[in-house]
Amino acid sequence: MKNIIILILLNIFYILSYSQENRINVEDVYCNVDTFNMMILINQNVEEINDTIPIRKIQVLDDDYFFSFPETELETGVSYDVFNIQNEEYKLYFTQLPIVNLHTNNTIVDEPRVSAHFSLCETNENYIESDIGIEIRGGSSKSHPKKSFRIEFLDDTINKKTVDVSLLGMRSDDDWNLQAMYNEPLRLRSKVNFALWDKIDNLYYMRQEPSANNGIEQEYIELFLNDEYQGIYTLSERIDRKQLQLKKNKGSYLRGELYKGVSWGASTYTSIPNFNNTNELWSGFKYEYPSDTTIWDNLYEYIDFVINDDSLSFYPKYTEKLCLENAVNYFIFLNTLRATDNTGKNLYLARYNTNEPYFFVPWDLDGTFGTIWNGSKVNITNDILTNGLYNRLLLDTKSDGFKYSLNRRWKELRENTITVDSILSMFNSEFDYLTKNGAYKRELEVWKECTFIDMNNLDYTKSWLEDRLNFLDKEWGDSSTFTGIGNIQVATESPIVFPNPTSNYLKFQSSRKVIKISIFNNIGVIQKNTYPEDSSGTIEIHNLNSGLYIAVFKLDSGESKVTRFIINE
Repeated sequence: MKNIIILILLNIFYILSYSQENRINVEDVYCNVDTFNMMILINQNVEEINDTIPIRKIQVLDDDYFFSFPETELETGVSYDVFNIQNEEYKLYFTQLPIVNLHTNNTIVDEPRVSAHFSLCETNENYIESDIGIEIRGGSSKSHPKKSFRIEFLDDTINKKTVDVSLLGMRSDDDWNLQAMYNEPLRLRSKVNFALWDKIDNLYYMRQEPSANNGIEQEYIELFLNDEYQGIYTLSERIDRKQLQLKKNKGSYLRGELYKGVSWGASTYTSIPNFNNTNELWSGFKYEYPSDTTIWDNLYEYIDFVINDDSLSFYPKYTEKLCLENAVNYFIFLNTLRATDNTGKNLYLARYNTNEPYFFVPWDLDGTFGTIWNGSKVNITNDILTNGLYNRLLLDTKSDGFKYSLNRRWKELRENTITVDSILSMFNSEFDYLTKNGAYKRELEVWKECTFIDMNNLDYTKSWLEDRLNFLDKEWGDSSTFTGIGNIQVATESPIVFPNPTSNYLKFQSSRKVIKISIFNNIGVIQKNTYPEDSSGTIEIHNLNSGLYIAVFKLDSGESKVTRFIINE
């Protein structure tokens, strides 16, 4: 008890002794005080306030806070113990990150948006404030204690009139996301992944629309909600018509189209139920644009083509309906990251204009590089992520088709872009930035129960990435091993099959020796291989279901020929 009284008396003496000297005055706009977590965060440049030496106290929002010991120089990211006149101890930090403050008297819910006030301050004195509408966003992330938000800037709070705002050098828009990244180790994956996608893919119509972006920009901020510190977030653009610069529509005549994959079904090219144009959801897709009408007809026709057209129709035509370059880039991206939650959901499908090809835009890239959607580590590196569309594309081995395009693009990207050093440098750059500013210290302070913050995760990521790229090199690096049905010619006189239709067996006859016969179903999935080494013979097919099939004959001349036949029950 005696020691406590002495300490209090010494503090009072210290305060009275230096109450009028060696004080730093910080502009209010930079100051943030969290009385719950006993934290003060300031993002004024420390170089501007280090003129006073020694530094004994600091004025924050009209209150004085005293350093336990005089400081000769303040540094970004360092934790300082300070106490106020009531002898309450706070942790004081300086950061270079922009700071966002949200204030609201309302409970923030999933829907609808509620009124709030937004302010953002940067170290370079840029400051913006506005009324906003705010709601919780995300799927499974809604269950996390640290919430992600969607915000909309308002010019008129009564009529809810929106206003476009440019934030942190990103696009000017009224609609933004605040990403919590609660289940991301070190809060790095989403930001790094979108930066990597930007290096891999460009929109094919960039010359017509130079401001279009096939992804999003996002910047780190630190967030306060009603004066309580929430931690590291990214302020993020959204995928929408404006971001992609899709052609605006005219009435019921569709030009630009945008759909979001929210679950599995047609979005993974595995089913095609009937649609209803009065619903904004259909078989794994959510209708995004045009916003004033719902017309599923075009998308249904495209999915039906992928699932149901036979191979002789599909392979010559699919590049008219799907952007081949983008499809290759996304397949590489998906598998480099091993983004297990992004084969159909967490993915946008877009169309720039009428009769243009569809293309992919990634979204929600948190479960990657050896982790899955819930933040858990899954150290699997030796598999290929695919869906019904890619299952068909991987059988296209024409010289200008998917498989060879995949091989060529993989080799290009492996030179500089998709390398261990290049990708890890992106991780390290963001990690160093957050570490230098002490952001991880504060994140751990307010989210003590979070098990996903692993300061050794970069070592795990490096090891995982090395194994993953080695596996993909073996899968995609050698085009001499490619096999498929996308490079075959339709048989005319030879070989022939009979009877057709058939049920239990199929006879063939050829003018040349047949080395191998491969039987595919109508969507290109192989059902049977046989090696007759003869110019005629019989194939047993009693175990195959009824339907349309394709027989691919490899001849002793090296040619491959194809013919169709039907199995009846």
